[in-house]
Amino acid sequence: MAPSGIASLKIIVGGLILYLVAIAIISFYGWKKTGSTPDDYYLGGRSLGVLVLTGTMLATYFSTFAFLGGPGFWYSNGASFLNFAFWNITGAFLVWIVGSRFWLLGQRFDHITPSDMLAGFYEKDHSVRILAAIIGITALIPYATIQLTGVGKALVGLTGGEAPFWLGVVVLTAMVAGYIVVGGLRAVAWTDVLQGFVFLVFLVVSAALTINWAGGLTAGFGSALQVDPSQWTYAVSPAEQGSWLDLTLIWVVGWVFLPHLWQRMFMARDPRVLAQSAFLSGTLSLWIITFMGLLIGGIGSGLIPTLPAGQSADAIVPVLFAEFFPAGGVLLVVAAYAAAMSTMGSQILTSSSLFVRDIAKKPFRPEMDERTESWIGRVFIVVFAAIVLVLALSPVGRTALIPLASDGVALAVLFVPPVVGLFYWEEASTNGARWSLAVGYVFMQLTIWTPVGDYLLYFDSAIWGLIVASVVYYGVSKVSDPVPEETQREYREVLQDGMRIPESVRPEIADPADD
Repeated sequence: MAPSGIASLKIIVGGLILYLVAIAIISFYGWKKTGSTPDDYYLGGRSLGVLVLTGTMLATYFSTFAFLGGPGFWYSNGASFLNFAFWNITGAFLVWIVGSRFWLLGQRFDHITPSDMLAGFYEKDHSVRILAAIIGITALIPYATIQLTGVGKALVGLTGGEAPFWLGVVVLTAMVAGYIVVGGLRAVAWTDVLQGFVFLVFLVVSAALTINWAGGLTAGFGSALQVDPSQWTYAVSPAEQGSWLDLTLIWVVGWVFLPHLWQRMFMARDPRVLAQSAFLSGTLSLWIITFMGLLIGGIGSGLIPTLPAGQSADAIVPVLFAEFFPAGGVLLVVAAYAAAMSTMGSQILTSSSLFVRDIAKKPFRPEMDERTESWIGRVFIVVFAAIVLVLALSPVGRTALIPLASDGVALAVLFVPPVVGLFYWEEASTNGARWSLAVGYVFMQLTIWTPVGDYLLYFDSAIWGLIVASVVYYGVSKVSDPVPEETQREYREVLQDGMRIPESVRPEIADPADD
């Protein structure tokens, strides 16, 4: 077995090198097309069409969470993971509803980050800006970590330990940080199109292969039923209902409010492009992530009733390939890298924009020129990648992918109260936004990372965090001065006019000051 394992490892490394060369070429093209302005570097000049925007949105979603965590969750939990189908559909619908409003405000006020939008409405308040940036960066760290962890698990599971966990993690970190530093958003967006396609094709092919290995759909699910019939009855016990509702909030609402997806709503060429991309990405993610994951993880539970020692459910895909198709290992590793690189690239670039613009520049050095801003952003990319690398190599990074990602995404629900207030509430106040973000953030960190979370009743941290943040936002706003009427009118007129006028002219949002 050892020689075979070594040979397959050589093939894997060779195939991976070829793939990384292709990514480097695309990154170079992105660098040639990237201007020196933050709009160009972080948002691609706000000019993405349906193909590229759909590709980058899909690739942002098609992470190792979906590639390994999805089949792994089907493998270990069975039919209860059908909830993910609901999350796919409603999440895409929310992107369309919320995203069109984000796009209108971003177009009119030149917002580049979520913090730009919140601080712009809440009286240019630096504390709101900094808090929103800290929450955004913190939310993305666990999600970025699982990209590295997933690749490491894929290599170990496929090669039976011939390739060490750290090797996949280090190579991925270096490659992603490198092509973002060079090419910015255009490199990320164009590589996302390629990587999303690679991931999509691989998952479909893997599902077909799994069915074939099992002798057909009927035989495959028959074997899975014999292993554990209870897993294939959709039932959520009363004790689990609160946790499932919490996950629903996280992966429908929290996911949409994640900063890297929020920024993608600014990138569309016009609202029609955003609507079409939301529909396409939601439909494809439903079929590809949910149902391909069902076929691989569900049938896989019958093919591999017991995983090798030391392997978690997240390793079911590489274990299947190692058992039934070792020669296809290069395809698996390339797909794992594609899934991880696409999502991690977006997360690192967004975190860079949050740090540079919302922590380093606007509050402390507003006179910073665009060239300096771009270079500080590139330095932060390297620092952020190093932090995520250390976490991925730590015991925390080795945990199950979906729970770890959920801990990060949960923080994004804290943006809901100030955003809803921005859209609709005349009594919305800067103090309310400031204290809602601060108290909600501290509360959720305590419930996620300390024993305080053990005392939560029924629901988990996301729902309780949203409740606490909403109560604070409402209560503080009721006893504080609201955002000035002029600011409220300016923002809401943009929303009202943009949602009412014909789509063909929506890209040209009139400046109220020109009236």
